[in-house]
Amino acid sequence: MIDPQNLIHRHLKRRSPLSDLLSPLGQLNAFLQIQRRKRLSPKAWHPPCPVISIGNIVSGGSGKTPFTIYLAGLLGASGCKVAISHRGYKGRLENTPTLISDRERILFGATDAGDEALLIAKRLPGIPVAVGKQRVAAVSLLLAKYPDLDVLLLDDAFQHLGIARDLDIVCFDADLGCGNGRLIPAGYLREPVSALASASLLVVTNKHASSGSETIAGCWDAFAKPVFHCRLQARDGMDAEGRSVELGSLAGKKLLLISGIADPDSFENSVKALGLSWLHHFRYPDHYTFRESMEAQRIAQIAAKYSADILLCTEKDLAKLASHAELRDKLLALRMDLACEDGDGLKELLRQQLGL
Repeated sequence: MIDPQNLIHRHLKRRSPLSDLLSPLGQLNAFLQIQRRKRLSPKAWHPPCPVISIGNIVSGGSGKTPFTIYLAGLLGASGCKVAISHRGYKGRLENTPTLISDRERILFGATDAGDEALLIAKRLPGIPVAVGKQRVAAVSLLLAKYPDLDVLLLDDAFQHLGIARDLDIVCFDADLGCGNGRLIPAGYLREPVSALASASLLVVTNKHASSGSETIAGCWDAFAKPVFHCRLQARDGMDAEGRSVELGSLAGKKLLLISGIADPDSFENSVKALGLSWLHHFRYPDHYTFRESMEAQRIAQIAAKYSADILLCTEKDLAKLASHAELRDKLLALRMDLACEDGDGLKELLRQQLGL
């Protein structure tokens, strides 16, 4: 069986004979993406309030969702009325534009909303979130429900060209950058690097506490765009009941890790940075549903074999895993917060470009 993470590391994040072989297909994809952007951008719909898009040009793992949460919190704290459009990837409502949280409560769970959309809604109480890959319909739903909105955020929308944006933010992981510089299937890029000409600003997120932003460089250097450096840092643990747990209490515990994210190595690095070790890491593909009861039973059996104290998972995966009774009592999610090194500078840029 092919290990997708091994494939990504060996052939997409770096150049290899397989990447070289697939390069003509990557070049064809690049041509098609350039033509698509030229064709669709002039036809974009302009909503009646400012729109900020947060996206990337790589296939996952760029920190766009943590930055969406950070930016929405920043705007909300400044008095702006904010709402968020998210695709709701792999949720039951992905093809049905739906409000999954309003200004009072969360209306749907992970199965319906998708894991990332639910995470955003939980982190941002009072900020409405709509899902649906038909973004014009989802944004229209938000505007009809909340005509007083000051700004709309589109999560994972750099390639969604049906809605015009007043600010286009492109996110990068500091370690990954642009991978091997080639497009899918020869590389990790969704679009050619030249698409960054359409960006308003770039956000580079460092997931490792030991690295300094001064060492970061990447494929974006050729573009004269403002660059904001951010850092993900562990805040606490959260159990299946939503209770906060001090991370210091995990010292000496027998841990098993569970993740269904684009970059499972980053999860391991975050745990290592806390001075913790683990007995085994259950690695699943990004947005894994964890719906199979047999898989939950397998995890529970291995946890019993190891006499594990805690099943430490990502925050995105907690709600899906907690639906299985045999796992629920041992589950703990590692919650990460994003901090921007120049938050004041970002607020000033928003004020200048959008009047927010």
